Amino acid sequence: MQRKKRINPMKYFLVLVITLAVFLSGIYLGNYSSNQKIELIGDMQNDLRIKTLGVELQYEILAENPCLQINSTPLTEELNSIAERLDFMENQLGEDNIQVINTKEYYSLLQIRHWLLLKRTKEECKHNTLPIFYFYSNRGDCPDCDEQGIILTAMRKKYDFVRVYPFDINIQNPAISTLRSMYAVEKAPTLIIDDQFFDYYLPKLLIEEMITNYSKMISRPNIIVKEE
Repeated sequence: MQRKKRINPMKYFLVLVITLAVFLSGIYLGNYSSNQKIELIGDMQNDLRIKTLGVELQYEILAENPCLQINSTPLTEELNSIAERLDFMENQLGEDNIQVINTKEYYSLLQIRHWLLLKRTKEECKHNTLPIFYFYSNRGDCPDCDEQGIILTAMRKKYDFVRVYPFDINIQNPAISTLRSMYAVEKAPTLIIDDQFFDYYLPKLLIEEMITNYSKMISRPNIIVKEE
């Protein structure tokens, strides 16, 4: 007759304890990671509030006499910094998060104010810059938008006189809607480069050619091209 194997209750108890410990550790680490992420997002939102307030005050200061600060770039750099933080928030919280939507909407309004100030310096101070409006969508209905955005960011970093203004086509705001209506923007990607309309993806070489032609047209002797 075969002997029955003796069941070792201590062995099963230890397995249960180890399994439970691993499970609880996973929950703890997950909660800790989530809390850290929430804290980071909260700090970033507070930082964004301070930065946007600073940008608002910069607009008021520069509007008094824009020609005095014609070669100053802090305002543009602040906008770029806000854009980077907004991208991080969108990646962490999702594009449908109400905080992300509200922040993106306010950032879009800051961009319009920046463009209006830029137009004023161009008219009053003879300061030539090349504005590029970029209407995009990140809802999965614009397969070329990510690549188009990367190209435009590279152009902005390379040419000091290029200003890129990205706008989410899905944001509902009177000012942005007016801008879309002005240029008859109906889909993404759409680019307006020095008032030239393109409702399709533009490759890097074509955009760079347009930028080069613009620089020749305005004959700017002080164009700075940054090395990539």
